[in-house]
Amino acid sequence: MELGIAWFVYTPVWKNNRDLPEEEQLSLKIKRLRPIDTLYEENEKDLNKWRDVHLKKYLDDEEHGQQIKQMPFEVLKLIKRFATHTKDFKNFLFDGLEKTDPIDVFLNIPNPTNDDQSSSLIMEVINVLGETAELTGEELKNYVARPDGSTSAKGVDA
Repeated sequence: MELGIAWFVYTPVWKNNRDLPEEEQLSLKIKRLRPIDTLYEENEKDLNKWRDVHLKKYLDDEEHGQQIKQMPFEVLKLIKRFATHTKDFKNFLFDGLEKTDPIDVFLNIPNPTNDDQSSSLIMEVINVLGETAELTGEELKNYVARPDGSTSAKGVDA
């Protein structure tokens, strides 16, 4: 039995993305969470150090710097998890430019303006991270199966 896969290709369901021709679909690689990734609680000091390094270009930006500094602790944790567990973004276009950096993607994707953000693309990816944390390799392949029955196993890095 295969116990786990480090990275897998995920095609979001968001806004009927999977119904588009494959070459137009949004996709990304997700690194599944391991139990160790969920067992520790980051402190604010360490998270702010991470922010100061990884969000430096935003902190230095006059338009967004103050907003980044005032982000709630929980939002910073989400950004860090998203940034460290996603890569290889395909077809994530903003103003005609493809974004491939996880932080750029996280900060640029429009979210619903209502209180229920569960329909956002970011929340779909974050939920997938949580839901796949305990799956074995075979279960994970089935989880990311496309509607046509194929899986993303061919795009998986062990």
